[in-house]
Amino acid sequence: MFSALKLVFLSAVLVLTGCAANVQRQGSVDKQLAISPVAAKRITLEVQGSKALAASKDWEQFRNEWLIGMEEATKAAGMTLAPLDASSAVGAVSATQPSTRVTVRINDYRYITRGARVAVGIMTGNAYIDADVFFTELPGTALAGTRKYATTSSAIQGVFAPMTESQIRGICDEIVKDVAQR
Repeated sequence: MFSALKLVFLSAVLVLTGCAANVQRQGSVDKQLAISPVAAKRITLEVQGSKALAASKDWEQFRNEWLIGMEEATKAAGMTLAPLDASSAVGAVSATQPSTRVTVRINDYRYITRGARVAVGIMTGNAYIDADVFFTELPGTALAGTRKYATTSSAIQGVFAPMTESQIRGICDEIVKDVAQR
């Protein structure tokens, strides 16, 4: 009985853990971003999408995953995640301290949670994200560089496929690396 419990526990752990997301970077990835060392210590995140994407029932949950992912990635890199200035209609950040504004423009995505994958299996389909990212050094409005990131899972990987939260964290890790390397 004890070994059966061990087996159940081990199976549960394996189901709930997923493989790391494989992030594809496209475009001018060799070109360093034009960001000063002081601005590279602080990131301000904005996630944008088309009106159709923003109207999706899971949009707010998806955006929240970006905040969580970027908070974890910046903390791991010894950086700070600075909040957006809520008083601005366009989401401008309070520019009292230098920062790197990271604007993630979502072109397309499919939000799939680990729970949905476990409950429904491969019938949930593939999770994916296609995003263009714009880097701006604050204070100011000059574009420091752009990147394109994409990631997808395969239903063939089953419950071990990286779901949306893992994909977002993978992209956030790549964004933080790009800012740190400037």
